[in-house]
Amino acid sequence: EEALAKADAEEAVKKAEEDRHEADKKADEAEKAKKDQDADALKKQIAQEIGAVGKLAEGLTVTPAEGGLLVSLTDQLDTTMFNVGSAVPRQEMVLAMEKIGKILEGKPGAIAIRGHTDARPFAGGKNDNWRLSLDRAQSAYYMLVRGGLEEKRVSQVTGFADRRLKVPADPMAAANRRIEILIQAEGG
Repeated sequence: EEALAKADAEEAVKKAEEDRHEADKKADEAEKAKKDQDADALKKQIAQEIGAVGKLAEGLTVTPAEGGLLVSLTDQLDTTMFNVGSAVPRQEMVLAMEKIGKILEGKPGAIAIRGHTDARPFAGGKNDNWRLSLDRAQSAYYMLVRGGLEEKRVSQVTGFADRRLKVPADPMAAANRRIEILIQAEGG
């Protein structure tokens, strides 16, 4: 009788663990679906705002990442965000980033801004891709703040040069040149 009771208790514990695992799995799936939905909604909102200022919306992606949402603006073959080898933004980029800053003003969470370059080496010795990627991230920071983002919400401005390529198979691809804005989840 005691062995039977022990077997029943073990079976009940096993069943409870399976039920908890299944509930956790469903909660994770629901959370992922919510993050995907939030990313899609933010992308639509940004694309609607910046679509009128040129072709930058073609290089826009918004994805759940690192516990928050990652907004990425990439150069296109025929549309660049910055002058070549420079952190001076094109007018289209200035207008787009100001509009994104206004949108982010109403979204909670800390903001990290990242600059990325392609692998094209610099001519001359006074600059390099590390400095260029950081200068472009810093430029994006100023444009976002000018658009309405609170400066104190920015937790990080970073340049990654060509060390985190979006298209590793083609280090010179335009899509590797990008600005990323990570909207970190509150408390994250």
